[in-house]
Amino acid sequence: MKIGTLGFPEDQLKKLDKILTLSKSRSMALADFDPASLPDLLLVMGDSLDAHAQIAELPDSFRTRLVLVNKQKPVSAEHPHIKLPFISSRVLRTLEAFEPLQPVDVARAVAANTEERATVIEEPVITAASNIQAADELLAEPAAVPVTTAAVEHSSDAPIQADSAPIVPLNDNANTTQAQPMAAATTADSIEAVDKDNLFSKYDAQIEEVRRLQAEREAQQQDQHYSILVVDDSHPMQQMLAKELEQMDQPVNIDFADDGETALEKAGQNHYDFIFLDIMMPGIDGFETCTRLRQMPALKKTPIIMLSSKTSPLDEVKGIMAGSSTYLTKPINPVEFQKVIKRVSRWVSEFKNK
Repeated sequence: MKIGTLGFPEDQLKKLDKILTLSKSRSMALADFDPASLPDLLLVMGDSLDAHAQIAELPDSFRTRLVLVNKQKPVSAEHPHIKLPFISSRVLRTLEAFEPLQPVDVARAVAANTEERATVIEEPVITAASNIQAADELLAEPAAVPVTTAAVEHSSDAPIQADSAPIVPLNDNANTTQAQPMAAATTADSIEAVDKDNLFSKYDAQIEEVRRLQAEREAQQQDQHYSILVVDDSHPMQQMLAKELEQMDQPVNIDFADDGETALEKAGQNHYDFIFLDIMMPGIDGFETCTRLRQMPALKKTPIIMLSSKTSPLDEVKGIMAGSSTYLTKPINPVEFQKVIKRVSRWVSEFKNK
């Protein structure tokens, strides 16, 4: 499904491009916005759709496929809305609600818009330049000049000038004989030129394969994203952590669990690059949850960051013994949080590329 954009800065385009690769239900990719070849959806960044003059040129039937993107809450539900900053799950949920446009629908929309706009037909303009060109074409054609008997007699009486060009009889066989070597030379030159052009043609397939592999490597490097599990019984704390995680350079996909049992269930069904784990929770506490998570083979090396409002050194020791990678104290300090995230994400990236 082709996703067009309007008014997006470069950094937001990069984030959106990475988020589109996370969709599991359908293939989505960014496309250049061209009113003559409409995308399946058009994401418009700004306070309102009226802020862009290009919107007025779109067919009315396409306005249902406009998605407004900004930091404000939507005033009305007339158009779908994506709130900034981007959250992968929120963006994909909004886009996956649409079905791709059928080629017939796109053609009809563009044709209808073209008919509305094409109201004036210009008459061809005859200029002096066109008159001169027409005169040149007429002069270039040989004119049929009638030959009279008097003219022939007059020309026979006139002396032949020494400097005049010799008269060549119009013989079809002579022309053919002269044309054959010229045609042969032309054919030989053409074959030689083709041979030179195809000199390296046998390497075309290898060159294309190298380019394809290079493009795949670049796509893998750009397709870096993180799946994160946040385990905390406090919903405000969950939202605060999500807000901090959205500040990362790479797109993130965040799952939430309110207790240890739910965290163990989700960890057994999904892959996570790192886990935030609260200590004080209903049911099994964070220490026991961490111990059980480490018993899963897939989570042996997954970073687990424990969260607690306690500042006792004993809690940190217990967390390390349970298998935690590092420790953060509530309330979360944004500066310290970002330092920990950068350190952990760098370790995860190096581990993924091995």
